[in-house]
Amino acid sequence: MVLVHSDLSTAEQIESLQQSRGKEKTPWRLFHLKMACADVIWKLCIQPKAVREDETSLMHEIAVIRPKETAKIGSNKPGFHRMHEVIQHRVKVKQIYGYPSLEKWAKMKPMTKYSVGHTFTRLRLQPQTAHDQQQENTLLRQRYYLLYEEITYAMNAGDIGRVKQCFLPWILIFKGCGKHKYTTHMLRFLHNLHYVYPPKLKRAICMNILCNLMGKPDGFQEVDWWLEHNNFYTKQVYGGQFSNCTKCRILKESVLIQVYKRIWINFENMFMLHKYGYKHLKANMVLTFKKLVKHIEKKRTHEFVRGRTAAYVIPDAMDIGLQKLISAESVAINVDEENIAEKVDGDDGNLDV
Repeated sequence: MVLVHSDLSTAEQIESLQQSRGKEKTPWRLFHLKMACADVIWKLCIQPKAVREDETSLMHEIAVIRPKETAKIGSNKPGFHRMHEVIQHRVKVKQIYGYPSLEKWAKMKPMTKYSVGHTFTRLRLQPQTAHDQQQENTLLRQRYYLLYEEITYAMNAGDIGRVKQCFLPWILIFKGCGKHKYTTHMLRFLHNLHYVYPPKLKRAICMNILCNLMGKPDGFQEVDWWLEHNNFYTKQVYGGQFSNCTKCRILKESVLIQVYKRIWINFENMFMLHKYGYKHLKANMVLTFKKLVKHIEKKRTHEFVRGRTAAYVIPDAMDIGLQKLISAESVAINVDEENIAEKVDGDDGNLDV
């Protein structure tokens, strides 16, 4: 039994080999899953041009905290790291300045005011003059932010049980926004993990899906993230230039990447070069966050304004995905299905690493 950590396209090739050779291998790709989650938020909350027109939209908030990057974020390739920071900054603003203490936060009933509850569908069915479309868009965005934060923190903490629990809402969201391949592969993974694999194999998978090479708290990383890291050094740093940058050279030197890195580190330590470099501190975002808080209060983003309309209504991808999964026309509910007929753009995440 061999555990393979890869992206979605590699996983499909492995499954094709399983069918032809009958040798089972299990692909893992949590980092690419997190990229797909960020891509979903970008597709739902930024990509449609109409969704950027409202003053309470995410794009207007980005213009406050990152005014020089609005064009890049609004483009087709904003990048995963940039979107990851945008989501985390938006959540942190609410965590730091939204409430002074946990007691007051609990009294405010946050699940009904700042996120989508079980009555959200009925809320949208009310007459136009009885509800606030911009606040409803904000509630949906908050739910997507919190789900993304939860799976991110679970991965950083190495809590694989919590990561598996986070799969369920994202399966529905992926199905609702058109990422059918991720939906099918995640369903198959959960089915195999709980009903197919023996207990020892299940434990081996759960204990090796995340790794913490530095041994620091909240320092866990996805294995496919380390693969991307090594690929960067293999292709970009030590891959050669011009005529030396060939496939043969890259394959020949790929096994020596760790040796090259160790030599580099030894030379820096030997000549104390690391003391003459620059290690930039994290950006102080306090003033920027306060500026965003003033913008939120001024535009009444989290307040109910009866009859306020929106230029674009963000779809409830989780509800749409649930309807598709329970309908007779859905093919993703059958976790044993081998051939996936549905093909859509962005199944492997459109955001670059």
